Amino acid sequence: MNLLNSFSLKIRVILIVVLALVICSSVSIAGFLYFNNQELYRGVIEKSRAIHLRLDAAVTYVALQQGLEPAIKELKQKYHSHEQITKEDKAIVLKQVPIVAAMKIGAMDADKDNYEFRVFSDNPRNEGNQATPKELEIFNKFENDSSLKEQIINTGDSISIYRPVRLSKEKGCLNCHGDPAESPWKNGRDILGYQMENWKEGKLHGVFEIKTDLLKLAATNGGHNTISPKDILIVGILISGVIGVFVAVLLLKKPLYDLNNLANSLDKSGKDVGNEAVQISSYADELAQASTEQAASLQQTSSSIEQISSMINNNSENSIQATLISEQSLLSAQKGKDVVESMIGAIGDIDSSNICIAKQIDETNKEIERIVKIINEIGSKTKVINEIAFQTKLLSFNASVEAARAGESGKGFAVVAEEVGNLAAISGGAAKEITEMLVESTQTVEEIVKNSKEKIGKLILEGKIKVENGTRIASECEDTFNEILENISNVSKMISEISNASQEQSQGVREINKAMGQLDHVTHQNTANASTSAQSAGVLAEQAEQLNSIVTTLVVMLRGA
Repeated sequence: MNLLNSFSLKIRVILIVVLALVICSSVSIAGFLYFNNQELYRGVIEKSRAIHLRLDAAVTYVALQQGLEPAIKELKQKYHSHEQITKEDKAIVLKQVPIVAAMKIGAMDADKDNYEFRVFSDNPRNEGNQATPKELEIFNKFENDSSLKEQIINTGDSISIYRPVRLSKEKGCLNCHGDPAESPWKNGRDILGYQMENWKEGKLHGVFEIKTDLLKLAATNGGHNTISPKDILIVGILISGVIGVFVAVLLLKKPLYDLNNLANSLDKSGKDVGNEAVQISSYADELAQASTEQAASLQQTSSSIEQISSMINNNSENSIQATLISEQSLLSAQKGKDVVESMIGAIGDIDSSNICIAKQIDETNKEIERIVKIINEIGSKTKVINEIAFQTKLLSFNASVEAARAGESGKGFAVVAEEVGNLAAISGGAAKEITEMLVESTQTVEEIVKNSKEKIGKLILEGKIKVENGTRIASECEDTFNEILENISNVSKMISEISNASQEQSQGVREINKAMGQLDHVTHQNTANASTSAQSAGVLAEQAEQLNSIVTTLVVMLRGA
């Protein structure tokens, strides 16, 4: 205090005013810089999150198309190994991979939107995506905490937002990274020839990074949203010093009477200026808030319009293709059903024919049995002939004996008896041969009949079983075709629902257009507020001129002409 009292009033007032103004200016500048940077950080973070949401939407949309498995199936039919696949066909498969689609979209607008997009992993297939040591720390945090959805790192020069990419069977990830036993080529490799890792659902596959360089962003925006702290500090100190010295001179040289009158005038002008300043500040706050909301709404609306437009186009194309395929499938299924019905009728005819054949075979067997019976009867008759031949031979022998007794007179009778005996012997031999042939024929016929019955019966049984199996399979085919017809009907209903969804999306686009109209209305309001602010600034300038005139009068009164 003693040191302060040793100075004159002029010096003390100057020091106090200058010190107060310097402190106030420094605090104001520091606060402005802080809140300006915080606003910039929030804007960058929200923009990066919007880009991540766009990538998530792209992954979900491509997965819903379910084009990966048909593409894999087509390549399996077209090629025998992954080495034969052309670059064009590989590109077609990669377009159906949701993660690859997100990577392309992420890198697509990076230069235009002033950000850097990167994908990294601890075990990538592309060496360029190998994580650095710092990136591995981020990767391990996501891997150790499955509930962690986002990491934000602000270095002061840049802001990076990281989000995990986890495997999902629903999105087709396991077709390329799943169990090697399910390899499409049966060699443990996926459709493009990469070794399958046997990863499971939910495995952390990689991390998406959206990085914004703040200095590059400021340079690209022409210096907007960035103010040099050094320039603000120098200008603030100079203005504070000038105002402080000027006010100090006024306080020391002004007579009390004139100071009182001038103070009243300054008080009135100060209140007017303060009111106008408050009004301008209010308009400025409204304008800033409206501009912020407008920027956020425009960004979200732009992203939504792009996504909805793409979805509407794809839905329209898919609806047309699905309608054509559904109609063709319906015709094919109906044709298949008719063919199955015809096949069932043919199998029934075959069954009826087999029954007729069996009946005819039974009748043939009966006829053969009759032949056997007749042969047996012939054998019986042959036995009678044998008996007659034996009796004839016996009579011939007796006649020969009697002829021998008769002597000369019985020689002629003896010759006749001998011939009769010879004929009886021949007849007996022939009868015996016939008997043997009949026995052998009977046995042969019986064996043939028996074997034929067994073989034909076995064939008829097998034919009956096959006919029954064919009938059962045909019935199952008919049931399957009925299910196909029902499924095609369901697909037609789904196509109708897709059409309704497209109409709802059109309604959504109209709502977006309405929102754009509201944004336009807000823009007009901002313009009106800006105009009002300009008018208030004009009034404030007039008040400032009045204040300057009063101050000039005060200086003249204190210092003289």
